[in-house]
Amino acid sequence: MASSREAKGRKVEVSHVEITTFCHATEDCIRVEESIKNLLPAELKTRVKINEDKKDGYYGNPISILSLKIMDKQYIDLLINHLAFKMDPIEKSILGATFDLRYDPRTGRFIVRYSKQDLYLGNIKISDTDDVIKLTIYLKNAKKKENAFEYLKSVGLIP
Repeated sequence: MASSREAKGRKVEVSHVEITTFCHATEDCIRVEESIKNLLPAELKTRVKINEDKKDGYYGNPISILSLKIMDKQYIDLLINHLAFKMDPIEKSILGATFDLRYDPRTGRFIVRYSKQDLYLGNIKISDTDDVIKLTIYLKNAKKKENAFEYLKSVGLIP
């Protein structure tokens, strides 16, 4: 019988990871970039490029969308291992308890929002408010929620 990490003989794996956030006119975008970098392991901080896309907000105020996409399997593994190691067990429990709200089996996306302020201070804390950095993990071969859940459990992101 196939393991729970497999779907029809194919192993569940991460195709890529995206990290995005907004930098509002009232924020220092250099500090917001530091918040993003504090989500990354030291090995990746200088190897990835954070893209900035400048837009106008609803009332004409400038907003920058900061983003990065990680497609290299080695970098993905480094990031996931880093998050699994650095996240507090309570934060992991929150991810496990709210898994159904965070995972979309149609798209294979698992979304976690982290507090921008806490990340700036070096703490990895989940937050579902407005001032967040959004991390999206794209899973392949995980159309069933159970497969995705077991994968995330096996890599240590949920207990």
